[in-house]
Amino acid sequence: MFQRFSRLSNASLFVVFSIFCSTASAEKVIYDTDMGIDDWSAMLVVANHPEIELLAVTSNGVGEGHCAENMVNIPGLLALSNSADVPFACGDHFPMDGYFVFPAPWRKQADTLSGVPVPTTDHVPTELNSVDLIHQLLSEQDEQVVLLSAGSLTNIAQWLQKYPEDMPKVSRLVMMGGGFDAPGNIIVPGFTGDHPNKKAEWNIYVDAVAADIVFASYLPVEVVGLDLTNQVMVTPEYAKRFKSEVKTPAAEFWDKVLDDNDWFIESNEYYFWDVLAALVVVEPELCQGEMQSVWVEHNKVSSGDKWADTSIPNVTEAGIARSHYDPATFGITRIGGDNPAVKICRHTQPQRAFDALIEILNIQDSSNNKTI
Repeated sequence: MFQRFSRLSNASLFVVFSIFCSTASAEKVIYDTDMGIDDWSAMLVVANHPEIELLAVTSNGVGEGHCAENMVNIPGLLALSNSADVPFACGDHFPMDGYFVFPAPWRKQADTLSGVPVPTTDHVPTELNSVDLIHQLLSEQDEQVVLLSAGSLTNIAQWLQKYPEDMPKVSRLVMMGGGFDAPGNIIVPGFTGDHPNKKAEWNIYVDAVAADIVFASYLPVEVVGLDLTNQVMVTPEYAKRFKSEVKTPAAEFWDKVLDDNDWFIESNEYYFWDVLAALVVVEPELCQGEMQSVWVEHNKVSSGDKWADTSIPNVTEAGIARSHYDPATFGITRIGGDNPAVKICRHTQPQRAFDALIEILNIQDSSNNKTI
């Protein structure tokens, strides 16, 4: 979808945006996010792209951001985009089961948008929670909808359990999560350096029970895992190039985030994670892969260790006793088993992804004059 815009000037992109808004049938997307740092640019991709109709942004308190802060930050980010008025909601505060969470400093960064300001708006969340908002929007559509998951799969799994009749309304579930041949990313020096889990990926790890429910469903899943995202590393050179091409409030915001995280970029550990999944939504050819069955490890143990956050209630939202799980294996994604096959993205085009992010974040509807 995106490649047709890749050589257009910014002025031409204004024209393209106007034409598509008035004449074309846009692809409908619901974006489910935990509002971590890489989710912000992913949101701006689907909110800005002229061939995407963003139906809603859903969130929860399971991943990096907390619900209260997410409900302020989401409309602030949307105000920088071409989709300022879409509905948004939050879901549960804790995973479906287990006691694992992101490190507190990462959650603080998510809640504060890395210290980068966004506009204050009077846009408020819907009265529906995330699961019910997904259902309502799907039930209203005549066409199929793409689900984009950029966080834990908690909302998606709960929606599947509550509204299984909605599944035919979904054309694709593009999710960032997991990994197969790549090393995991749970171990991060300075934060989780002595963690025993060497294979899991964070979005799956915080709610592996939810992830296993999704992989056991018959949703048309596309897995943008660490095998793919590790091919698209953000470098100081790319950050410098991005800065030189900033033309819109959305791009200006992301440039400031990159500035604030220059140390992360210089560590050679910062990749296109959730934003690559968003780019796969708008340009499916960025995911070249294979169909395989996937299951998720979640082995129960009798008690927790230091990696269990026991401030989480010991009864789940479903009203059952919360279980402890082995942190060394929890959330590891495995190929095999009897689950329906999903598409595992194995190869991408890094330069095309880099170019796409710059182009899309610099598309602006002439009616949107927000600044930061």
